[in-house]
Amino acid sequence: MTGVRISTWDSSDEQLDRAADLYAQTFAEAPYDEDAEASRASFTERIRRYAASKPHFRLLLAAEGADAAGLALGTGIAAGDWWRDRVAPLLDEDTRDRWLGVSCFSVMELAVDRKHRRCGIASALMDALLADLPYSTAVLSRYADADSAGRFYAAQGWHEIATGIRIGDSPALCVLARDLR
Repeated sequence: MTGVRISTWDSSDEQLDRAADLYAQTFAEAPYDEDAEASRASFTERIRRYAASKPHFRLLLAAEGADAAGLALGTGIAAGDWWRDRVAPLLDEDTRDRWLGVSCFSVMELAVDRKHRRCGIASALMDALLADLPYSTAVLSRYADADSAGRFYAAQGWHEIATGIRIGDSPALCVLARDLR
């Protein structure tokens, strides 16, 4: 990770553009196969909306010089959001109470540029994203067939709490949780 710097998004359009480009490029890859332009636009809109409305919004950027190397996005889970409205009803009561409770942090995105993978950036971003939060648990979802992501999250201490979840037309998802205490 030599020469890579992690910082909090400074609210500038320039940083957001670099993050959106990285996001679109990363999620155009298999198994996600998202349309790059649509992903870029959706990511930019979500960042602006989340920054204005979500508790404990965090967008972290990893950069090597002027190149975007990675990003991590997370927020507190609020009433009426995706986790509360769509995922929570699919979990059994004990799992829902243990991991989502009334106060939980969601890791929404983690992306690392292809040429910067497997050199510690994802771990550093995740550690920084989860540092000093006022939550006892965190959750995230991943595509069930994103095997390398599954191995990474397991090595980071995440536990699968649900598998094969489908939200609308989404591919099968795994829901993971981690104790932050």
